[in-house]
Amino acid sequence: MTGITVQASQHPSGLIVKIAGDAGVENVPVLERELTRLSATHPKLVVFDLSELDFIASLGMGALMAFRKGVVRAGGAVRIAAAKPAVLDSFKRAALKELFNTCSTVDEALTPPPAAT
Repeated sequence: MTGITVQASQHPSGLIVKIAGDAGVENVPVLERELTRLSATHPKLVVFDLSELDFIASLGMGALMAFRKGVVRAGGAVRIAAAKPAVLDSFKRAALKELFNTCSTVDEALTPPPAAT
């Protein structure tokens, strides 16, 4: 069984949450615990760096969705960055990709959107 790690680091533009390893069913409780802890900080922008995530089960996506719901409800935003093709495909197949702003890199995800004119 492969484990999962969740590491958060504050950036001037937002909170970067690096999720690495396997977000399979057996590791979802760890993911949920860490996301619950992070939600208590009320971040305005969260970037999930998925560059080292090898697999995500539907329960793992559910944990990310629950976290996203809380952040958005508080006026924040959640973006996915640097996901491997197989992980991104899982989000597409679950029809969840459109709910997350997906970016190719963490730097892109941290860039604020252009001001409306």
